[in-house]
Amino acid sequence: MGRPDLDHHDEAERLHQVLRTSHEELAATESGTTAYRSQRAEVFAATTQLLDFEARIPVLIDEQRRRISSRVVYVGGAAALTAMLVMGGLVVDGRFSRWYLVPVIVVCLLAGVITLSEPRAQRLGHRSRAVSALIMVAGAALVVVAVLRVVSAIWLMALLPLLVAALACWLHDGTEAEDRK
Repeated sequence: MGRPDLDHHDEAERLHQVLRTSHEELAATESGTTAYRSQRAEVFAATTQLLDFEARIPVLIDEQRRRISSRVVYVGGAAALTAMLVMGGLVVDGRFSRWYLVPVIVVCLLAGVITLSEPRAQRLGHRSRAVSALIMVAGAALVVVAVLRVVSAIWLMALLPLLVAALACWLHDGTEAEDRK
């Protein structure tokens, strides 16, 4: 993810080629003429266009990373919500103790809030929100294995730190990480 996308590389190469061509045409033009001044203006324009594009590359790369983080949030949130809805259905059906509805509802609500808030989220903090969604998946997995009695219900106490960590990551805006770049 740290390298520019192939499209960014291709566009930079194209702009480099335009600049090289303009330089070659400038070198072939007699200095001091109107054609020379016109060609020199084209070289400056090509240089400015290349520099402007290269200055935008980090923003384009970060936008690509933000799209990936958003996908992680949506997929992780959907996985956690689906697991909790299935477990909630099994609990309501009477297959498991009704006490399990408490962690199911809490995880379901937090996963829903994290997932549904993503479309309105700011650009900053996208990595933290992705981590938050992954923590919610871990929390949902913990609830599932506890409800299915793979592990003791006492392990549900570990859900509280997971939920706090997910909430803290979700609320973190990531400005410190952006400032270090």
